[in-house]
Amino acid sequence: MARRLSKAGRPDAAEEVKKLAKPSIPVWTANQLARREPGEVRALLRSAEELRKAQQRALAGKDSDLQDRLAEQRRSVRALARLGRDILADEGRSVSDAIVERIAKTLDAAALDEGSRFLLRAGRLTDELEPPGFEALAGMATARRQKGRAAAQPKGGGLAEARRRVQDAQREARERAREAERAESAADDARRAAQAARERSDEAERVLAEAEAALKKSQRR
Repeated sequence: MARRLSKAGRPDAAEEVKKLAKPSIPVWTANQLARREPGEVRALLRSAEELRKAQQRALAGKDSDLQDRLAEQRRSVRALARLGRDILADEGRSVSDAIVERIAKTLDAAALDEGSRFLLRAGRLTDELEPPGFEALAGMATARRQKGRAAAQPKGGGLAEARRRVQDAQREARERAREAERAESAADDARRAAQAARERSDEAERVLAEAEAALKKSQRR
């Protein structure tokens, strides 16, 4: 962009662009996903909103499909992170599991943060993000407004019990997500090994064909 501005006779604007910090690879990838895969990003944002609502219901002591919502959120994040890996591969960049994990964390955090979700949708994130903690995700302002109602519940249950259920569900979802990521990583390794084997097989067939052609030629002499 700085080069284009310079060529357009706008050196001051070009200098301003040069001063801007370049985004990290995970941030750049998240922004590219917003531009190239807007439908998938919208699906992630919807999933995050449903997760927030489920957690608020759990905090209020109501029936909640929290564990299902957590699992759906993780599926959406993993699906987008895989697309991000493809984007980087298409750009000729090497993609490590650590980079993919940072992409996933940034997507997850941006979708769950009220301010960052709009930046993600617009493809204008500037920093890597970490997924929020329990209180941020749950929307504790809503829980505080329900304080009087929760105080009337028996001491053995109420908000403390709801929090315990939420935390248990979070731990379970994180463990299932780690299992899924390990399985996906193993599958990626297997695909790469299979591709390398196919390439070696193709090369062997090519060498064989050349050898057979050379043999036939020598036999005709």
